[in-house]
This record gives sequence, C-alpha cells and structure tokens, in this order.
Amino acid sequence: EKAGRRRLVGILNGISDEWNPATDPHIPANYSAADFTIAKRKCKAALQKELGLIPDPDVALLGFCGRLCYQKGVHLITEIIPWLMTDTGNGVNGRVQILLMGKGDSNSEDQLRIAEGCYRGRVCSFVGFKAELEHKMMAACDLLLMPSQYEPCGLPQMYAQQYATLPVVHETGGLKDSVRGLFDEAHSAKSATGFLFSGFNSNKFMERLYQALDIFHNKKALFKQLQENAIKSDYYWPQAMDEYERQID
Repeated sequence: EKAGRRRLVGILNGISDEWNPATDPHIPANYSAADFTIAKRKCKAALQKELGLIPDPDVALLGFCGRLCYQKGVHLITEIIPWLMTDTGNGVNGRVQILLMGKGDSNSEDQLRIAEGCYRGRVCSFVGFKAELEHKMMAACDLLLMPSQYEPCGLPQMYAQQYATLPVVHETGGLKDSVRGLFDEAHSAKSATGFLFSGFNSNKFMERLYQALDIFHNKKALFKQLQENAIKSDYYWPQAMDEYERQID
C-alpha cells in the first residue's frame, strides 16, 4: 500500500561519526554545542599558524574543499577574491582569509595558485587533498563555501554544520535540502543553519556572502545563534537509516 502511494522518495546521505568535533582526533581542541566558541578560536589559531596565514582571531576564515571544476563553482570563488580582499571601509570586505583545497582541471588549479601568490598570508591554496586538513578546516573555519552548480546531495555542508561552521551554498539539490537558510532575521534566526543564494553567478553569490560576513563581523549574537542551530543538526547515519526504515516499513 505504501509503495503504491509513494513510488519515489528522496533521502539525504548520512555522515560518519568520525565527523564529530567532540571526539575528532585531528583537531587541536574538541568541543560540543555547549562550549564551541573558545575551542573554535583555538582551532582557527592553530590552522592559521600551520598554513602560514596571518594570525588574526577576528578575520572571517572561509573554506572550500572539493573538486576543482565548473560544476563545483570554484570559478565563482576565484572571481570574487579581489572583492573579498579589498578593504573598502565598510567593516566587512578586507577582513577575510580563505583556505581553498582541492584538485581538478589545470586552469582552476592555476587560479588557486595565483590567488595565493597575490594575497600571501591571507589566501592559502592547497592543490591536492588531505583528509586530516579537511577535518581541521571544518573546525577552524567560520564559513564554508559550496557554490555548486548542482549537487545531488553533498557532504561537506553537513560536516560543516556539525562543527558550527556555517555553509554558504547555492540553492540547489541536496544543498537546499540540508541547509536552512537565513532569509528573514526576525523569523528564521532560531532555525537557520547557513546561507543560500539563488542564481549560479558571482553577483548572487557575493550578495549572500556579504550578508554572512556582515553578520559575522557586526551581529555576533546572531552569528552565534546560527552556529548553535547548525551544531545541533543531526546528519549522522542513524538518522538517515531511520528515514529509510520509515519509507520501507
């Protein structure tokens, strides 16, 4: 009977419990929903030192980890790096550092290297992949960038939320399904876990990223509320398995 009523159902992936900031052996300070603020600052300081970024607890640390190709939207990130890095006196731009990790097409790899060369100490480009570094990134970053053109599900945005790192994602596929966006501060502050933009172009991406950075720098209480929402999310496998059972039984 159930099969007749519902022939097609989408169920999000689950994530392994290795992505748990309370027990993660790869990060310098473990934490939970009760004590993440100080621990994340320690993780940020440690990663800045390890990667040669300028030590600064007050910058917004942005991360990207993924395949370097058009579909992942990495070009949207590299296009706006000069905008991010330039201090225009608005209290937001210029107060940013970026960590980019991935491998893929040679042009994208070159763009990452160029960005690091232009903004040494503020941009770190790791061409390749290192699992331990991805864990450290999730713990240290304030925002995770996932401007994918399409994404059937995606996992980094789930990892990030468990680490109280807020995803900035394109409103598509599994990204839309797993990140609750802040569209109205008055009504969604207690539920939002990140920021979604609609329209696969750099202007739309910049608009939403500016909102995220403005909140990080100028609305600390709101940013912390979103972090609390995110870290209390549950994208681990038991929850996904329960959903399978609900649909099948």
